Amino acid sequence: MRGARPLGAALLAVSSAGLALSQGSRGVDREHPQSGYELNAPYDGLYHFARVRYGGGGVFGFSRRGGGATWSHDYPRADRNFLKIMHEATLVPVLTEGSNVVALDDPDLFLYPAAYIVEPGFWQPSDDEVRSLGDYLEKGGFLIVDDFRGDYELDNLEAQLRRVLPEGNMVLVDDADEIFDSFFRITPQEVVPPYGGLPPFWYGIYEDNDPTRRLQVIINHNNDMAEYWEYSDYGYYPIDLSNEAYKLGVNYVVYALTH
Repeated sequence: MRGARPLGAALLAVSSAGLALSQGSRGVDREHPQSGYELNAPYDGLYHFARVRYGGGGVFGFSRRGGGATWSHDYPRADRNFLKIMHEATLVPVLTEGSNVVALDDPDLFLYPAAYIVEPGFWQPSDDEVRSLGDYLEKGGFLIVDDFRGDYELDNLEAQLRRVLPEGNMVLVDDADEIFDSFFRITPQEVVPPYGGLPPFWYGIYEDNDPTRRLQVIINHNNDMAEYWEYSDYGYYPIDLSNEAYKLGVNYVVYALTH
């Protein structure tokens, strides 16, 4: 796509910003993950990363690593690193400082073309959240689901999305689907999970259950692309694996902005 830059250069930009990111700035910190909820940047026409905030989930409402509320896993470092990649690799006008956190029943959800939710394995949205998310998706919104694994968690996610889109069927997304070629050409199986043991799958819900129409939901099962985003400036993972995870996220956002 015209305007693309090599991801290696973009990752250098993320790495150089690593110290500032690790120290934190505007946004929610790990120790007090709800303290920055009111600090969302106002709508200004730029692309803002919108992370879904929800109650409950996980074990006693906390993530597997015990690092705060389930919805905040990898927050805020993953979001901010990803925004820098979007800025460096694409021509999309991006808010690179911080990211916004939004509840599903907040009217501000409709300001964002794409919303990102993590660890939905034990997610139990309220009826109001279900109605709002359903309206959001039917009106053109796009939901990115990341960071969960196993059959039980997949079954729970499918049950909750059935509440959101009662007529929608969750199906495997074909490797040749447009979402894997919306900006970078991606072979999904090359996006290796950061912690192995289970094969990754990509599921989706299409508008009117028609694979030739718009994807309303994209689901990373047995994977966690934000884990790579969060630690890409630490050198924990090979750069090629981080690159593929970033490419996947960029494709998702570009797809949302163009459909």
